[in-house]
Amino acid sequence: MKQFVKLLLVLVLCPTLVQATSLDGTSSIVYQDKHYVFRNFNTAKGYVRLNNGFTILAGQSAGLDTFVTVSGAIDLRTTGSLDLRGDLFLDAHVTWSSSGKIYGRGNTIHLGGSLSLPTDTVLQFIDDTIIDGDGHTLTLGAHAQLLLASDVSLTLKNMTIKTTRNSSHIPIIRCFDQKGHVTLDNVELALTDDFAFRTGRMFFQNDVVVTGTSCFIYQSWMQSYVMPQSLLTFDPNTTLYYYPSTPDKDLIQLQSKSAGIYLKGSATTLQTTHTGMRLSKGRMWLDNKVTVSTRANTDARAFTEVATASYGTQVDSIDWSKDGRYLAVGGVGPTNGIEFQIYKFDGSSLTYVTGDNWTGGGAEVYMVRWHPNGQLVAAVGDATNDVRIYRFDGTTLTTIVAIDLSGGGFVKCVEWHPSGEYILFGIDQDEFSSELRIYSFKANKLTFLDSDDMGTSGGPGLYPKVNDCSWHPRGTHFMIACSNQVDFDQARLYSFNGSSLSLVSTQDNGNSGVSTEFMPDGSHFVFAQVNAAATAYVINLFRFNTTSFTLVDTLTYGGEPYVRWSPDGQNLVVGGAFPSSGGELKLYQFTRPSTLTEVSSVDYGAGGASINSVAWSRDSKYVAIGGDTPGAGHDEIEVYSVYYRFDSTTQALTNGLTLGKSASGASFDLDTYVLSGATVNLAGQLFYDSTS
Repeated sequence: MKQFVKLLLVLVLCPTLVQATSLDGTSSIVYQDKHYVFRNFNTAKGYVRLNNGFTILAGQSAGLDTFVTVSGAIDLRTTGSLDLRGDLFLDAHVTWSSSGKIYGRGNTIHLGGSLSLPTDTVLQFIDDTIIDGDGHTLTLGAHAQLLLASDVSLTLKNMTIKTTRNSSHIPIIRCFDQKGHVTLDNVELALTDDFAFRTGRMFFQNDVVVTGTSCFIYQSWMQSYVMPQSLLTFDPNTTLYYYPSTPDKDLIQLQSKSAGIYLKGSATTLQTTHTGMRLSKGRMWLDNKVTVSTRANTDARAFTEVATASYGTQVDSIDWSKDGRYLAVGGVGPTNGIEFQIYKFDGSSLTYVTGDNWTGGGAEVYMVRWHPNGQLVAAVGDATNDVRIYRFDGTTLTTIVAIDLSGGGFVKCVEWHPSGEYILFGIDQDEFSSELRIYSFKANKLTFLDSDDMGTSGGPGLYPKVNDCSWHPRGTHFMIACSNQVDFDQARLYSFNGSSLSLVSTQDNGNSGVSTEFMPDGSHFVFAQVNAAATAYVINLFRFNTTSFTLVDTLTYGGEPYVRWSPDGQNLVVGGAFPSSGGELKLYQFTRPSTLTEVSSVDYGAGGASINSVAWSRDSKYVAIGGDTPGAGHDEIEVYSVYYRFDSTTQALTNGLTLGKSASGASFDLDTYVLSGATVNLAGQLFYDSTS
């Protein structure tokens, strides 16, 4: 009791021991000469000079609203949050040392000198932010990234953005989902590696120049704009590669006659896939030596095994990290006793990095999924804690959530919302009933939002299961695949409004659903299930709208096929057991509007060899598989490279490069200028569709 009284007196007389102070420069100038450490909810406001930088501790947030520049080192400790209550002024001597979150609140970060982000740094912008370079350079180190949360705007202006090593599957700028948008305003984009803009919109304002020796790859299926009085220039040796995951030809739009694209020549290339590309309304200049090609190297033909790793008894699930450098693996009966594992992939080999031992229950990991930010990974299964979420920094695995959601049963599937702010679970409670649940995920915590009962047992040994789930890329809908429900349909489409889910449409074929996935542009989805006669597994291709889905093609497979789309939506890979013909691993080509055609297969082994999970790398170059009982020369974990060739199929004129849109009138003509002495090399189709 005396010790408690003494402690209480200390806390009362010395409050600074438990409360960190803020910096208040509203009535007088505060000059902070030493490096300052902000703790949770500290602020600096008014005339505060941080002369030697600041740190915001991991997982904590600090607010800045100062009128004076900041100098020295800034450290957000990977998970710290910088909350801007006003513009932030950085002087020429600022260094940035770690990842972290920026709550911009529409304010501007002003660069007083050039700034570099170190290797692997990820700055997450949680709401609208402007970075004004004032003529300086922002350099992104190897694999560094500017990451936009859902529905966030980031404006980069008056600067050179310089890259060092950021390949197409680790884009220097990435939107969580299609609602994000990036504005480049008076910017030079100096590329050392390819930059793939995968999601969201991009606005090109004033003069934007792409320099270097690499590609700007447009893969988003949202429209982007060259604004009025603006010019998008591609310098010599650069490439504009139009490669969307949708058949839309009009995703890069010139907003008026004063908007233009300038291909400056001397090995400048304009490349499209067989989708084609149309430019209209503005102006285009072709100078020096320009290549225009509409025959891209996108025709997938075959697999080649490049790496294997032994897991043990059975791999249930495998998933690539967003940067393509790591594989998360889950299963049962691992040789090393660690059910959840992470491997590093270097292009030719797999190296075990770390993992987590699951105990209790059946000690099995059924599904693993990386968070959209690439730093977190969720795993679900049958264990004492059947839901676990980890943070992974490249070497160390840290558990941030470990809970039991099933109450003695198990959790079969998990899928992150495209924004990363929500997470979906398929839960089998006590193996007699099944439930779908959705949670929000904020500040490393799960908060229950809504659920739906999936039904009861179909009989002895026929326990209900939610086997797979897939979000529509917009995050407004999701599809689930169920099995053994006696009172529910197996294909179930839901809508989600951010707080609750609603059943939209169902289909009942009388048998189990195995796996499902939406196409990257959301126009179709595949659904693998037992056919109505219970004689074979089939892969159904459906066309999707917001209220229903329509069957457009069906493929027959052997046992329990697992299906996944390539990131560009042009191919489907399937893994399973007892294939109807050919090997267990199959590659299909998708031909719009409604056809899947097998182009290649690989044998995984005879008899009971089973591929239980497949995953595409984000750059479409590799496919990873996980399975059990592999044949000679194979293993439970394998990585295959995908061989592509130039698409040589017959191409319609309108699916080449189209200049203008005469059907919409003269205002949609594209004024095209081949400058004096220029040479244009054409491979494919070029269609000048002008009214004059």
